Amino acid sequence: RQTSPGTFKVTRKHRVKDLAASRSSFRIADVIGDEKDELLVIAGGEIQIYPMDQDRLDEPTPLVAGANMIAFDIADYNGDGLLDVTGIIPDDPAPVRLWLGSREGIASRNAKTLSAELRFEMPPLREFISLTLPADGNAEMAVIEKSSKRIVTKTLRRETIEQDNDREASLRVFSFTDGENRKRSHRVVDLDGDGLLDLLATDTKGNALVMYRQVPERGLVERHEQPSLSDLDVVVVGNVDLDPAAEVFVLSEKEGVVGRSDVDGMTIPFPSPMNVSEGYTPVSMELVTLESGPHLAVVAKDGRDYVLDLLDMNGGRNTIELGALSRAPETILDLDADQDGQTDLLLFTPDKPMTMLHATSEGFSLRESKDMGQFGLVKAAAADNIATFDIDNDGRNELLIAEKNFVRAVRYEDAPPAGVSPGWQVVRQINTKDSTSKLVALAVIDSRIFAADSENDRLVVFTSPTGTLDGWAETETVGVTGFALNAIHAGAFSGDGADNILAVGDAGFAVIRLAGERYVLEDTNVWRTDDERRLEHELEAGDINSDGFIDMVSLDAGEQMCEIFTFTETDQMLFATGFKVYESRLFSGGETREYQPSQAIIADLTGDGALDLVLLAHDRVLLYPQATQ
Repeated sequence: RQTSPGTFKVTRKHRVKDLAASRSSFRIADVIGDEKDELLVIAGGEIQIYPMDQDRLDEPTPLVAGANMIAFDIADYNGDGLLDVTGIIPDDPAPVRLWLGSREGIASRNAKTLSAELRFEMPPLREFISLTLPADGNAEMAVIEKSSKRIVTKTLRRETIEQDNDREASLRVFSFTDGENRKRSHRVVDLDGDGLLDLLATDTKGNALVMYRQVPERGLVERHEQPSLSDLDVVVVGNVDLDPAAEVFVLSEKEGVVGRSDVDGMTIPFPSPMNVSEGYTPVSMELVTLESGPHLAVVAKDGRDYVLDLLDMNGGRNTIELGALSRAPETILDLDADQDGQTDLLLFTPDKPMTMLHATSEGFSLRESKDMGQFGLVKAAAADNIATFDIDNDGRNELLIAEKNFVRAVRYEDAPPAGVSPGWQVVRQINTKDSTSKLVALAVIDSRIFAADSENDRLVVFTSPTGTLDGWAETETVGVTGFALNAIHAGAFSGDGADNILAVGDAGFAVIRLAGERYVLEDTNVWRTDDERRLEHELEAGDINSDGFIDMVSLDAGEQMCEIFTFTETDQMLFATGFKVYESRLFSGGETREYQPSQAIIADLTGDGALDLVLLAHDRVLLYPQATQ
């Protein structure tokens, strides 16, 4: 605190782990909450927003991008009067991450929040700044592209998502606060009984469950963390009783416990243990629906000896011997595979053949791959690339499998027509138009099948316009850039009731809007030097000639130049002038390793009300006062 001119006193110190030390990672601004300022810093690659109360800092709100951010900026990019936050990851395929200020769904008129993360793909960046231009008063982004050396200005605008066969989707990303976790378990279900789908995920580091509750008009923005078992492995959710709220089942192999919690509003109570086979350790589970009602199917092991416990909701248990296995099944799917009116159980084990517990009047019988004819037709089936769907409209679901460039619908037949071998039969196979596709996940909305194509960063949509089995074909594609496609879910996740796709990854999840509007960055100015020896690396903006128009300064590390650009009333960027800051004694044929001059600041340092230019070159501070006479 300044106690007298030029005299400062330390009133309190706050220790922040992994705090980044740069002027582009430390700001004070009002971006969330009430009208008070917050302190924004980068710590551990995340933007941390600390509410301030005089010299006290409250618990921070993190902005997580799934990769380490090294800088951020604050400006109003969409002209709504609220400050937005941009995070920069220079070498990422989507180097610019944007959180827009919002008052949607906020009861208090003065309160505000930040919306979900928007990602924008572009070439790797060397520099990023924000600048406000006169045409509309909105902030624009100015970047230096690393490979092309271009200086580009970009404006944020909204456009309607075209409803044609090949289009780009709108993508809003939410990052998990515990970072990347390949063992994360998640479920999509209406947790609180309000009719809206929510997301529940495990936080292994925090030994907790994290609920992302869907809020009307806002989507999956309300985060609630609940304590749970240590080192959570699996969570499954379903409504197995008569109340509107869901029941949550969790499994921890380390603690050897399967537990149940009944959701109560925003609370998930600590789980109560369930009765699994004595002497066995639970390793995986799934909620299945059999003819007698819902059951929790729990795979448990004792050494290499495995069993499947079917736990009903009244405490009963039916145990099925699975025999000796080298690895535990990861996923269990309830499906009447042979369409005989009895629900079978399909067990999927990573890197191992699928097995089937075939339902009979006397119970379940285990069928391994060698016991099922034409098993090669389904050997690609795994946890994420399967779904169930009635593709031939006969009232009975088939198993859908995504593989290579096709989706295959299959069923099991013990007694096929004469001349046909018993076993797995293909009901319909639908190929993509692009043979390079690599389909890795499936989701179904009504009569549409969505497949995630990881090779081409898109969703492929299959429909049957004629409503017949032979009519199934690829009918459209939806481009998805900035988020790796793994597991996908279909439903309404944006708070407005519209159909979306929810993509869940190791470090976060994304709501993919299939219709409506989306934000895009549009290039408004592009400039590149004709001198190949120059290397622009630093930008700064301000009115340095008092003509009422903003100017932009670029620093060059190749020939130590300071270049000045100006903008017209229509936001057109013009090269104005340039001058050499100093003569370098270094001579090299390649790209310079020394970025000098290193920094530029535009501020009034002479006290005459006019902005001056300050450059930092090595250990020298160079002041260029603005000529006001």
